[in-house]
Amino acid sequence: MKRNISNIICGVVAVCGLASCADTDMINIFKDKTKNLKDYEYLNDYDALKTFSNPKASPNFKLGVALEADEYNANGLVTRLANANFMELTAGNAMKMASCVDENGNLNFENVQAFVNNAEANGVSVYGHTLAWHAQQPLKWLEKLLKDKELDIDPNAKLEKEDYSGDFVGMSKFPYYVMGYEPSIVNGCLHSENPGSWYQYFIADGISIPADGNYTAIVKVKGSVANDGLTLNCGWGWGSGESASGKLKITTDWTEQKVDFTGIPGGKKCNLVLQPGSYDGTLDIQTVRLVHYESPAIEVAVNDYDYSFKDVSKFPYYVMGYEPTIVNGCLHSENPGSWYQYFIADNIPHPIEGTYVATVRVKASKAGSMALNMGWGWGSGESASGTLKVDTEWKDVKVTYDNIPAKSCNLVLQPGSFDGVIDIASVKVDHIVKMNTLPLTEKEKKDTLTYALDKWIGGIMTACDGKVKAWDVVNEALSSGHADAEGVYALQHLKDQQDPEKAATESFFWQDYLGDIDYVRTAVKLARKYGPQDMKLFINDYNLEAAWDQNNKAKSLVAWIKRWEADGETKIDGIGSQMHVTYSMNADKQKANEEAVVNMLNILAGSKKLVKISELDMGCEDEAGNVIKTENMTEEQHKAMSAYYKFIIEKYFEIIPADQQYGICQWCITDAPTNSGWRKGEPVGLWDLDYNRKHTYGGFADGLNGK
Repeated sequence: MKRNISNIICGVVAVCGLASCADTDMINIFKDKTKNLKDYEYLNDYDALKTFSNPKASPNFKLGVALEADEYNANGLVTRLANANFMELTAGNAMKMASCVDENGNLNFENVQAFVNNAEANGVSVYGHTLAWHAQQPLKWLEKLLKDKELDIDPNAKLEKEDYSGDFVGMSKFPYYVMGYEPSIVNGCLHSENPGSWYQYFIADGISIPADGNYTAIVKVKGSVANDGLTLNCGWGWGSGESASGKLKITTDWTEQKVDFTGIPGGKKCNLVLQPGSYDGTLDIQTVRLVHYESPAIEVAVNDYDYSFKDVSKFPYYVMGYEPTIVNGCLHSENPGSWYQYFIADNIPHPIEGTYVATVRVKASKAGSMALNMGWGWGSGESASGTLKVDTEWKDVKVTYDNIPAKSCNLVLQPGSFDGVIDIASVKVDHIVKMNTLPLTEKEKKDTLTYALDKWIGGIMTACDGKVKAWDVVNEALSSGHADAEGVYALQHLKDQQDPEKAATESFFWQDYLGDIDYVRTAVKLARKYGPQDMKLFINDYNLEAAWDQNNKAKSLVAWIKRWEADGETKIDGIGSQMHVTYSMNADKQKANEEAVVNMLNILAGSKKLVKISELDMGCEDEAGNVIKTENMTEEQHKAMSAYYKFIIEKYFEIIPADQQYGICQWCITDAPTNSGWRKGEPVGLWDLDYNRKHTYGGFADGLNGK
């Protein structure tokens, strides 16, 4: 499914006439007096849609419809229409992961359970949509699961980070706003004497707070009288009363006293206000600091470059007078009898300015040392020099370079007077970052997301209590390009999206972490683990009927299913073809559309899998390819769409063998409103927005009936 259908079924409250009809007698009610009623009267002779299916010829066939669970649970017009005309229900959104899992990973299946139980009570089945998909995912929860892990360091070993430091040296006058009482400056200290009543004053102001968190004031203070704690407030938003309070201990000797404050907001200017209250002594303050504490950071190497010579046949870099050879998958050099140098790496990306470490796997005919220079701005002489120590055994030798700019770099080996043979197998370059968290490894990410998928699939299967016998186990996994050597389209990945940055805020591609093979195998395995034994699992996708690529997406999906099932354990029962089709008023284009539908059905029939038309709806376009809105449709165009529905459904029964016929699901009950999130303002339904039967209703029924 390409979009949700939350706005598709509208206008129910306006249909009072139809509500009085018998549930099984969904007759046509005409309100548009501009229509030629005689052209529509024939629709009154049609029975409910599901009566046209042939249980003898297609015993397993299910006629389905998509709707919103809330509307079905309301037990109103939509409920009665669905029960009267269809055998199976697909929830548009309620059974998707984001609808059931919140940003903290909490599960809520109340709506799903009501939907499934209501359908069971009404004698219709539910088709599950969908277990694994990249869209409508609980992104915040999944991102939390993948966040960097805290490093295993001493939690009590905190580092002090100073945010403010101030003193009063060189001042002759109190530097802050006076709140009734003004301390003096004595011997470079802020000096206050008890004025005989309650008083307060600033000891620091205009402190920049970098981030939300906990902060500590450190005040070097002495009093004439000891006190267990005078009130010290850390305030922000002066005059608003927003502040945090703590106690400043006073001794008769100079001491640095700490006052902790919690929940200080970042991005605001703060102040420190001392409130001596009833304290009746003198106070001297020498320095004021505000700090926060961070866990100690460790150095972590982040890889930028990793190159091996094992698949190289010729020296791959610019030759500077001497050209090493490739011997046994290594860069091989022999002393040419004079000073010489050569590249061992080039075009090394340097994303940040800082410290870089080159790791060279090297062996020589004798031990020795030589210069290894990291350079940038070739020809400009800008470089940093290091020493590469070699030995007669293979070793990974590290050379560190500091203050390297964020520019593409190279590594040049200068053996100098070294007169031995040198073999280099590989070169790796990392930049060093200091951090107190560490990204998860690829395996850790895979394990973590397998847990998340297990929690979700196990949860919804348990909630459905074995009552949902068929599911889209994976939805829209395939791309429509990036074909491999066999011509098979790749799976979708974040990096291949048209706007990856935007896509990352909307989608979560499980296959980026689980892998193209294990993604689907894992979803199938978990569904089998928690679902009923007689459950059918489908791979659902769109554009399988597309003419523009000669149905290569359909062919690719069949090929991928073979790959997923190659382990002998994974079993995929069926293929769902969404078929959000468009009738074209261009005769040649429409002919190609119809040929592609036939071709797709033959491809799917050849898969030997169950075949479901899973999300059938239809729009219309003019000869130039422009979408025609419902308000501009002609009778001729409506009837052409009706004929196309009949064609598709007839071909389904003609081409798909009876034992592979799972069913057809109509995705839109009514035409789309102008504010719909899916094909807005288009004539996609079998009923109009007033729930009048359309010509497409007749074409759909005739296709089912083989009439």
